[in-house]
Amino acid sequence: MKKKLIWVALDEIEWGQIIDGLVCRSELYEETARYHESGYAENEIAEVRDAAEARNLARIYRRIIRKIENARASAKGIGR
Repeated sequence: MKKKLIWVALDEIEWGQIIDGLVCRSELYEETARYHESGYAENEIAEVRDAAEARNLARIYRRIIRKIENARASAKGIGR
């Protein structure tokens, strides 16, 4: 099945806000993975089955962040 791509036009400030939100989510899942491994959390954790699921979700968020950052750099003519 081919994935459907969605294109969104946002200004630089709006993209910055999106990235901030995605970073917060990735950090939440990274903290959750640490909690599942150590039994201790310094901050809020997410509801997941185990550390593997949390790490996978954190990776997904980081991948999205990289895609957005690469697109922003390309739009500025910086290239990565």
